[in-house]
Amino acid sequence: MKRKHIPGIILLFFLAAASSSFLISFKAAPISILKIENKRTASGNNYTIFHKNDMKLDVTLKRPLKSDKSIHLCIAGPFTDLVSLTVDGLFIDNGIVHNRNKINRSLGGGIKIINGECEIFPTQKGKLLNDSLIKSITAGKGSFFQQIQLIEKGKGAKFKDVKEFQRRAIVKLKQNKTAVIESYEHITLAAFTKDLLELGVLDAIYTDMGSWDEGWYRKGSSVETIGRLRTQTARQCNWVILKN
Repeated sequence: MKRKHIPGIILLFFLAAASSSFLISFKAAPISILKIENKRTASGNNYTIFHKNDMKLDVTLKRPLKSDKSIHLCIAGPFTDLVSLTVDGLFIDNGIVHNRNKINRSLGGGIKIINGECEIFPTQKGKLLNDSLIKSITAGKGSFFQQIQLIEKGKGAKFKDVKEFQRRAIVKLKQNKTAVIESYEHITLAAFTKDLLELGVLDAIYTDMGSWDEGWYRKGSSVETIGRLRTQTARQCNWVILKN
């Protein structure tokens, strides 16, 4: 009895189909764009570092959707005013100015975001937030908000706080690299600042935490929640995001 031979063209078809199936299954594997590091400082405190890399930093007054796959990290930014439930201090959202006449004179830092890149700088408790600075930000359709500046050019601010919360900050590292760093433990601002310096942070600005600490990040095809108190999330009014 003669053996039947499969014609070459049919064999090639089966091989191509098998190869395509392999590629499809390979591409379907979850890939995390966000680079995440975990580090422990000499204090024994543990930190998660979310690296910005080539993504863009942005702010928004509209609650980001977890279904928006262009967003890879979402956190609260400036404080929320407890009376009006709006942003505390001057806020510029992609060229649109909010609270021009409500500059917070107790917050010493600010962050300017243009074309997805940021600069953290002291505002001398709002004294430098003049019309000229605001115009320069809006001209580039940039964003801005006020917050506590923890570190300026490698020098940490002094704090006498005793309250312990989970902490989070937007930071500048060497070579002008941007990241978000979050503590695991509940610690004081003083302890947080000291640890950030150990982690190589050159500039750092705080982001809202305590009861307003809810955030999330994209890990492959899933979304992971960060922040452990989260009791004021429903009243949250602003967000900082990392997006493609």
